[in-house]
Amino acid sequence: MQSTSAAPVIARYNGIQLGDEILNEAPITILCSGFGLGFYNPGLIISYQLRQKQIPTEVFVFESFVQQEKQDKILDSKKAYHDNFSLALVATKIPKDIRDSIDFDQVDLLLEAWAQEGRHHFIALSGHWVYILDLYRAKLKEGHHPENNEGHPEVKVDLLYVDSDLSPSWKGLKKFNPNYNMPYNDVWLYHSLSSEISCFIPVGEEAVIPLKDRHHRYVIHGGGWGMGTYQGKIPELYEQGFQLDIVAYEWEETLQPKPGARYFMNDPAWTAWRKGPSGEHDLPLFAEIQPSEAPEYTNKESHHGLYDVIRQAKAIVSKPGAGTLMDSLSSGTPVIILEPFGTHEKRNGELWVLKGFGIYYEDWKETGFSEQVLHELHLNLLRQRSITPSYTEVFIENHPLLKQGRSVHADKH
Repeated sequence: MQSTSAAPVIARYNGIQLGDEILNEAPITILCSGFGLGFYNPGLIISYQLRQKQIPTEVFVFESFVQQEKQDKILDSKKAYHDNFSLALVATKIPKDIRDSIDFDQVDLLLEAWAQEGRHHFIALSGHWVYILDLYRAKLKEGHHPENNEGHPEVKVDLLYVDSDLSPSWKGLKKFNPNYNMPYNDVWLYHSLSSEISCFIPVGEEAVIPLKDRHHRYVIHGGGWGMGTYQGKIPELYEQGFQLDIVAYEWEETLQPKPGARYFMNDPAWTAWRKGPSGEHDLPLFAEIQPSEAPEYTNKESHHGLYDVIRQAKAIVSKPGAGTLMDSLSSGTPVIILEPFGTHEKRNGELWVLKGFGIYYEDWKETGFSEQVLHELHLNLLRQRSITPSYTEVFIENHPLLKQGRSVHADKH
């Protein structure tokens, strides 16, 4: 997939100039899922950070390799779960064998391309990809001839857990393949059992804003799919005089704006498994919704648009999903925790409370909606951030061929 230019020691990969020492390296393959932005945005952010260090990458989204009728059902589920959180909670308790949904003809073409390109470094953010990685390892093994002394490169895979406990894709995988992780490298950003914060994903490139210097605004949302009890908290917070930055998921939610409230929205036409104009997967198109104006949806390469709102807010009011935890620790923004989506998010919330990074909504309410409490949580987040390496830094450290002068250090401000 790489192309050479006239200069003998320079190549370009996806618009990035590469030095001679990684000219022959296949890209780092980052495997995301569109089932929730918490399994998508982190992968694109990691990809951007690696490219900034002149390390080529390519992102794939699992749902691109799902049968078309199953893809359509995902979009139906997205609306159903937004409208009915109880239905979404029931769905998390029903393990499914995702192999029934995979388009294996598409996967065969993918694996052949990977083998031809010599891909052997992967980062997987969803358990669904492990079935495909297992097939790839088997394919390479079958294609290895004993007389070839060079053999084939070892497939090195980071299974990157962005929640503190197994989310549904990993739980479903474990049910059907209890030893799924044996050939691979488990990487937990944070783990509920050990209560450890091992690494984090810094978002954007700007320093953390001290809480005292931020706007007196609170971001409230329901994760990438707009799930949960967040809408029921908006009237109470409004009555308390809070200025809210509300993430809407349907146009109708913005039609009767309250004074002092701002509404933001990802483009409803944007879908994670459809590539953007550049021919690559891109971050969600995002806009502030203004009354009587057509929204101007835009996105960035470095990070998702909502993060720019979060980093200037006093707190995030949300269920404790993977994306919320990432945004919280990166920006030093406390989480006011709402009802979780499944046991993995319940563990996320428990960990954030234990570490002093968040507070349950009802507990915050009992303090009289204290801002001082939030300052204490903010300071805890800053302390943790200052001693925690970025995942990208850890990844490069563990891959010596990539390491030379390309370590990505988290902003310690």
